Amino acid sequence: MAVIGGKATSPKAARGVSGIRKDIDDETCFYSRWEANIARIFIYERIAWVHQPQRFSLGSHTYTPDFFLPDRGVYVEVKNYWNAYSLERDTKFRALYPNIPLRVISKKEYMKLQSLYAKDIKNWEYINSDWPESV
Repeated sequence: MAVIGGKATSPKAARGVSGIRKDIDDETCFYSRWEANIARIFIYERIAWVHQPQRFSLGSHTYTPDFFLPDRGVYVEVKNYWNAYSLERDTKFRALYPNIPLRVISKKEYMKLQSLYAKDIKNWEYINSDWPESV
């Protein structure tokens, strides 16, 4: 479960399927299927990425974006659900770090990406997939 500042980022985050995906690498623990699938897209498209490379202080808590794309100099957050806490965190991050690019992949964008890539990427995880038992 993704916990930032002691609070889950969303009700769905508490139900996320976290774990290592050996088809991606043997050490990275992804917090959700969506994070893992975005990493698979990066690999498929040969986009260099680093998972959660930096934690940013937001005063009373911290924030760790899901990915950093070093060749593009941008952080990426995969976001299924927005609540007051996650909106506040995003607003605070952008206010405190205005020169650090942060790209959010929303549910709508993720679903578009899934329709484009899922059929071509091996081990794509769907909401009802049997991961990790099937991997």
